[in-house]
Amino acid sequence: MNAILQIAWREYRQYVFSRGFLLFLILFPVGFVVGAVAFSWAERQLPTRHFAVFDETGLYAEAIDREIDILAARRSLSAWDTYLELAAKKDALDAAVEEDAIPEPFAPGPVTTERATAFVDAGGAQAAIAAVRPYLRDGAPAFMETSRGIVRVDLPASAASADSLEAAADALRPFLNGERPVIGPEGAPVDLFAAVLIPAGFTADGGDDAPEAQYWSRNLTDNDLRGAIARALDRALSREKLETLGVDADVLDDLLDTDAPIADFRPDRDEEEAELGVRDRVETIIPGVLTYMLVFIIMGVGNLLLTNTIEERSNKIVEILLSSVTANQLMMGKLIGIGAVGLTMPTIFVLVGGLLTFVAPGANELVGGIGSILFSTPLFAIYLFYFFCAYFIFAMIFLAIGAVSNSLQDAQSYMGPVTLSLFAPLPLVLVMYQNPNGVIATILTWIPIYTPYAVLLRVASDPPLWEILGATAFMLLFAYVLARLMGRVFRRAILSSGPVKLSEAFKLLVSRED
Repeated sequence: MNAILQIAWREYRQYVFSRGFLLFLILFPVGFVVGAVAFSWAERQLPTRHFAVFDETGLYAEAIDREIDILAARRSLSAWDTYLELAAKKDALDAAVEEDAIPEPFAPGPVTTERATAFVDAGGAQAAIAAVRPYLRDGAPAFMETSRGIVRVDLPASAASADSLEAAADALRPFLNGERPVIGPEGAPVDLFAAVLIPAGFTADGGDDAPEAQYWSRNLTDNDLRGAIARALDRALSREKLETLGVDADVLDDLLDTDAPIADFRPDRDEEEAELGVRDRVETIIPGVLTYMLVFIIMGVGNLLLTNTIEERSNKIVEILLSSVTANQLMMGKLIGIGAVGLTMPTIFVLVGGLLTFVAPGANELVGGIGSILFSTPLFAIYLFYFFCAYFIFAMIFLAIGAVSNSLQDAQSYMGPVTLSLFAPLPLVLVMYQNPNGVIATILTWIPIYTPYAVLLRVASDPPLWEILGATAFMLLFAYVLARLMGRVFRRAILSSGPVKLSEAFKLLVSRED
């Protein structure tokens, strides 16, 4: 046992105290922060999308403008509510809201068209900051206003004078293709992102035979503008129908902003605890995060194990090691040492998260809530158990591949199927998350190499206990058989002078022990 621990400590120390590992620990959180900042910056740097409207009816351009204004207002209001949640002192803000010390559109609330319009009319972000400044945390960052993003421009003269939709489309082609600019609202030339062409027969009473409005753009992956235009035309047609029924069309916005109050309950809980809260929703998300973390940690430490074994084999270091320990001791020492490396990374991140609760404003509630979910429930213990199971299964495979390869090039023919097998269930994660007790989740639960991932995803949804226990027992039996087979390959191939061919590796796998 002492020899195994010495090998394990050697493997662990070799990686954890290396410059590369320390650099990773520094760069990972830095990269996370930089990525979040870069994503936010990239969103703000999205180019303004200018569009033009050719409307033969003369009825819908103003409706589109109104919808674009509402979209911009709702986006600003949503960003403001998010900012308040992160930057304000919760207790002080709640007390101010209860005492009506903050104007209604600036206080947290549902994002409705009425509130968004009131937010803009009351002065927007600048007035909102002034209203809540006493309730912000010390050192809270400044509020970053969202850009409008979508702006309507006047039609070019050649398109404005067109006498048909076809002629307007032909006139707009060079502008839409970037060959010619249009004049923006401030008089400067800008690129035309899209054009909306509305035919004369486009009305609410047109029925199924009414002509369609046309949306022209080279970029069909950006749905913000197209969605806003579709909503504007939908509301305009709805107003027309309301007017024909003698109903005031101004009530449409109130109707569309009406949200039915619905609370979520679980029938398997006592009445006092049945209603779901934020904690319950976070609790359903964490298993998915842990599953992805498990996959990538297994892949990372598996590659460490593979490259380390190949390096020692090709450099004849393994011969020196095997002069002092047995092949079984070497194999177990490597498994324990590299497995400890895999656990070190999330352990450090958990400790850093705990440290944030003392030094970062606002982090205490978030990190404390996640920590409570992890450590006051069996979730963390379940994660550790299935981490070791998944790691042991794939680590044995990586060890065997390393034992039969003299270089990474030699290992590629084996690594392809292993990598494909490891990442194969990732496209199905969303399906399992939405239907944790469905057919796909059940099938993956009974496939031993996917049992850890499937169980982690399903654990918050109370899957049948017999199914989890049965699949886990089958996985442990599979791991035992795999360990015997892969261990046989490792012991027989680790001292071979050259790379082992696939046919030879298969013979080692099925041959009887010496």
